[in-house]
Amino acid sequence: MSIAATVPVRAAAKGTRAAAAAHSRAARQRERILDAAEICFIHSGFHGASMADVATTAGMSAGLIYRYFDGKSAIVKAIIERHIESDECKAIGLKSPADVINSMLDIFERWRRGDDPKFNPVLLLELSAEASRDAQIAKAVRSSDQIIGGDIAQALRCCAQANGVALTAADARSGAVVLQCLMEGMAMRVVRDPKLRRGTLLPALTKIVAALMG
Repeated sequence: MSIAATVPVRAAAKGTRAAAAAHSRAARQRERILDAAEICFIHSGFHGASMADVATTAGMSAGLIYRYFDGKSAIVKAIIERHIESDECKAIGLKSPADVINSMLDIFERWRRGDDPKFNPVLLLELSAEASRDAQIAKAVRSSDQIIGGDIAQALRCCAQANGVALTAADARSGAVVLQCLMEGMAMRVVRDPKLRRGTLLPALTKIVAALMG
């Protein structure tokens, strides 16, 4: 290949690297904004937290935030989508009843510690409350719920099969709904009973998960 011919190839490669770097920077900025928004929503509620509060917490200007999100509703939907991705990864890793129980209790522990905005019961309750007032957020929450429920149902079927039990799709779906209800109830209990501990929940969860898996 001639020197002249390599010029556009190098230019194209340079452009590709620049585009990838810009995409990476944008992704980091979005994550930074979402992290800050979660903290603000936990402390002040969805309506109490302003875009200026989010900007201050993120350490950037409000104008820069609007380059990535057109308002708080867009931020909330992005937070919900991020939680879906996280929950999907957890569901894929469930291989046994013990995995299901430990996953539930690990989430409970992270809620109870309150040191990770991504696992905060107040944020979960705040998003649920806002879904009752905002149609777009309600749609995102319900879509998230269906996706996560489907992943849990699939995980239950895989776990049951690994233990020699054939779980029907209907039974798996029913079991997934029960587990979702339990998790949401555990989030509420963390808020109402901060002294609740893992050991109190373990015996009952063991029996419930065993029953759901036949």
